[in-house]
Amino acid sequence: MTATDATADKLAEMLQENTGRSFLDSGDYYGRNWEQNQGADFESQPEGRLEFWERKGEVDIVPTVNVYHFLKDRLEYNPELDERYREYVEREGLRLDLPSARAFVEPLDGAAGIYGEGEPLTVNTYNGEDLLSQILQYVYWTDDDGAHVMLQIHGGCDARGGYTTPVAFDVADYDGTSIFDNARASIYCDDCGKYWDTDDSCHWYSDGCCGRGHTELQDYPATDQRPDYPERPNPAQRTLPIDLPDQPEPCADVLWVDEDGNGHCPYCGGTLKIAQYPTG
Repeated sequence: MTATDATADKLAEMLQENTGRSFLDSGDYYGRNWEQNQGADFESQPEGRLEFWERKGEVDIVPTVNVYHFLKDRLEYNPELDERYREYVEREGLRLDLPSARAFVEPLDGAAGIYGEGEPLTVNTYNGEDLLSQILQYVYWTDDDGAHVMLQIHGGCDARGGYTTPVAFDVADYDGTSIFDNARASIYCDDCGKYWDTDDSCHWYSDGCCGRGHTELQDYPATDQRPDYPERPNPAQRTLPIDLPDQPEPCADVLWVDEDGNGHCPYCGGTLKIAQYPTG
């Protein structure tokens, strides 16, 4: 089994882990994540979901990044470190939970924070801007071997409880920080190549830029009526050389939201899609 397969299997196992039922949460009414995930084919799920709501000429953008794909692209399961954690918990008579994960990490040789500075971090994505389909909770640290997390996935309903057993992973990107990208994503148009990025899940910057001359996606006037988009030439029918403009201009100056909740590119009318932020 490859490291990628082991990581995928472990994440699927965590997403289906029975994290219990609490009479304090609303799971009996809304459903719990772990119950909804039973039997799911996580690999075939889309990278994210994107909904647009038009309200009195303004648009609400509702993006969701699939937590399985987000984690699979950033983490690699570390079975040796995971076994050390479980042996530690058994030896000390502790529970497999966040306090024991912190207690395990803090005395490790060289354990430090981001870029080897400060102390290991404890993060719950519910406490900030977040685009993921499920909440994450983890202890993050760096050492001579790179960056690591003791990861828990929220399998319950309310954020107060219902977290999985901590599992050890390495953060697999070049600088070990991509796990913090849970509020970052891109909205793009396949038809013309236009895109908008966010780093706070709220503001969508045109081609990754902000400031004068760049209209953020959420600031376009919205309409539920299809604009009269000009006909686009078929690239297959063009002859070389093709003289392309440096920067396309919006052809509608509005963001059309159709009856299915799809948003359409103000530059060409193509259907907008979401992608998680690349790991680099």
